[in-house]
Amino acid sequence: MSNQADDNDLDVLIHRRALSTVVVAESRSGAPEPLLALLDGIGFERQSAAIYVWHELPKMDPTEVSRICLRAHKTLLAAGYDAAVDDRLVRAL
Repeated sequence: MSNQADDNDLDVLIHRRALSTVVVAESRSGAPEPLLALLDGIGFERQSAAIYVWHELPKMDPTEVSRICLRAHKTLLAAGYDAAVDDRLVRAL
C-alpha cells in the first residue's frame, strides 16, 4: 500500500480511489493530530489500518462531494498545509 501524499510530497491529497467511487483524503505519514482533526471536522471519516491513517467521504450526492472537497482544499491551504485535490472532484462547481 503506497501513501499518495508521501509520494507527491504533500500534507494531504484528496482524490478518488482507483477503480472505485470512494473519495479519500490521504495525509502524509506521521501527520499531526491537528491536521487529522481538521479533516474530521470538514466531514471526512477517519480510517486506519496498520500504520496508515486516511480519511474517506461517506456516500453522498456528487455536488456535495465537490463542495466538501473544495472547502477542504481551501481550509487546508488557509491552515498552512500543502494540499491538493483532484480537479475531477471539483470541476462541477
